[in-house]
Amino acid sequence: MRTEDIALDHPAFAIFGESDTFTTDPLAELIDPLDSPENSDDVEHIPSDTRTIDQIRADLFTDLLLASDPGEAHGSGLDNIQARIQVTVAATALAGIDDRVAELDGHGPLHPDVARDLAGRNTGWSRLFLDAEGMVTETDTYTPTEGMRRFLRARDQHCRFPGCRMPVHRCEIDHNHDHAKGGRTRVDNLSHFCTGHHSLKHPDVDDRHRWTARARPDGSIAWTSPLGIVHQDRQPRRVMFV
Repeated sequence: MRTEDIALDHPAFAIFGESDTFTTDPLAELIDPLDSPENSDDVEHIPSDTRTIDQIRADLFTDLLLASDPGEAHGSGLDNIQARIQVTVAATALAGIDDRVAELDGHGPLHPDVARDLAGRNTGWSRLFLDAEGMVTETDTYTPTEGMRRFLRARDQHCRFPGCRMPVHRCEIDHNHDHAKGGRTRVDNLSHFCTGHHSLKHPDVDDRHRWTARARPDGSIAWTSPLGIVHQDRQPRRVMFV
C-alpha cells in the first residue's frame, strides 16, 4: 500500500492544510496502519477547538487580564482574579452573627454575603489599630496608611533631626526603631527625616559614625551621636491640620 493510500484511508497519518490540501506524515511508513491512534483504546480523544483565532486571542487576553495565567491551574472565576479592592465590614457581619451591610471603598454598599465570600478568598490580613477618637495609629504593614501619613505631616512639619528645617514634603517617613528588628508601624515610632539625616542612622553606617534615634513618650526624639551625646528634638506643642 502506498503512503498516499495510507493518508487517504487513515486520516491520522495526514497533515491537512487550507483549501482541502494535505501532506503525509514523514513517519507514517514506520507505523502499522492497524496501530493507528484511531484504532487505539488507550488514546484519549480530545474534541477539537471550534473557536476562531480571534476568539482564542480574546479568551487569552481575558485570562491574562484577570489572572496572569491562561489556564485553570490556580482555579477559575473569582479564585483567579488578582485585583486589589478595599472592603470595610463589621466583624460581626464577617463572622455571620448579623447581616450588617459592608462598604466597598469608592463604590458604595456591598452585600454581606459578597463581603464574606471575598474575605474567605483572601490569603492575608492587615490589622488597623484605632485610638479612642477613631484615628488609625498603627498597622501591621511596613507602610503607614494615608491617615497616619497625614497626621505625621501635621505633627512633624519638618525633618526631626535637631536644628534641621527641611519641610516634610522633601523628607522620608522612617521607623525610629528599625522595622526589621521588630519596630512597629505606629505614629509614635515614625518620624520624618531628610535624606541626609536619614542616612546617618542607617544600619549600614559604621558604628563609629552612626547616629541612633529613639522616640520618647512625650513625642520628642532623642538622637545619640557617635560620641554618646544625646540631642533632643521636641515635637511642636500643637498639631494643625491644613
